[in-house]
Amino acid sequence: FCHGLCIVAREQTGGKGRRGKSWLSKRNKGVYASFLLEKPKVTPGIASLAFGYAALKTLLKLRSGFYLKWPNDVYFNGKKVAGVLPELLKDRLIVGIGINTLYSEEELSQFPVPATSLKAIGISINDDLIIRELYLNVLTVHEQLKEGKFDLKEYERFCPIIGKEIRVVEEKSSYIGRALGIDREGALVVETQSGIKRLFAANVSVREL
Repeated sequence: FCHGLCIVAREQTGGKGRRGKSWLSKRNKGVYASFLLEKPKVTPGIASLAFGYAALKTLLKLRSGFYLKWPNDVYFNGKKVAGVLPELLKDRLIVGIGINTLYSEEELSQFPVPATSLKAIGISINDDLIIRELYLNVLTVHEQLKEGKFDLKEYERFCPIIGKEIRVVEEKSSYIGRALGIDREGALVVETQSGIKRLFAANVSVREL
């Protein structure tokens, strides 16, 4: 297969996100890109964090104020602006990245979660520039993963829940804890009344208190 292949769609009819959720992908309202990459020798958790960081770096090139919501969503002012879905297959990695660009405030109000777009933030849109920057950042992060040089501390620097009290919602329960940091497998380490827990993105939701 062709490592580094990037496919960009104007619209998706079956866009998806984490935990089986759908990703709204209306025509010409966002950047919807999928990258075909060599499978790096890292855990799915680390890959998830790393490519969220790549999307963040892309948007920080446009202006400051973007940050990461664990594990890999990009937020601005409490609202989601971009999502990332890495899928590890047998011999390759597919990384899907969606960035809301031209949704209006009215359209965003109909989203199932608080969301924003680059237009709503006041950023002038140049899809070609965003895609070029995103491509560069995805390949840079992939190379860092391949060489074992992806810096988790750099990820933590842009993830404001680290060091704070959070609510963790699992399938059948919820509890309060303190987010201590990210471990080498990409798990979020949380201190709770019953001890230390390691959380992976597949089965939990985390909210800052």
